[in-house]
Amino acid sequence: MATILIKNATIITVNPDKNILYNTDILIEDNKISKISANITDVADKIIDAKHKIILPGFVQTHVHLCQTLFRGLAENRELLYWLREKIWPFEAAHNEDSTYYSALLGIGEMVSGGTTTILDMGGVNHADKIFEAIAKSGIRAFAGKAMMDNGIGVPKEILETTENSINDSMAL
Repeated sequence: MATILIKNATIITVNPDKNILYNTDILIEDNKISKISANITDVADKIIDAKHKIILPGFVQTHVHLCQTLFRGLAENRELLYWLREKIWPFEAAHNEDSTYYSALLGIGEMVSGGTTTILDMGGVNHADKIFEAIAKSGIRAFAGKAMMDNGIGVPKEILETTENSINDSMAL
């Protein structure tokens, strides 16, 4: 496995003292940080000069519906129930396995490119296995589940399910 040495970085920590480390190096071995200190002299396969760059911990997205990535911008500035009944639920009902998978993969790609390393996906009713597949392929750290919708006014029949079926589907994941 390649080693990477990042030199001269400004590192924002999340330790109890909230230290900021200036002109600090990071050695990464086997995809894990093995050293953080000034002037690391270890030989590395790749050296990155991070002078005038900031390194900070990965972001955590604590509420996302990856199945809704493709719907972004299609129902902005609406009251919640209108947004759900007239836009989001019908869009989710129209999802197939492929559109769900690619919606999740796109959402993950966007988050990773912005520094997110961990997500909590609230899921959708249908094709949750495709969301899990996209998460696994991406390698992002994730906590995920399946949404349950067993009743509701204005809910398309394609995303209604019995409580028993929802629980069984969740357990199968």
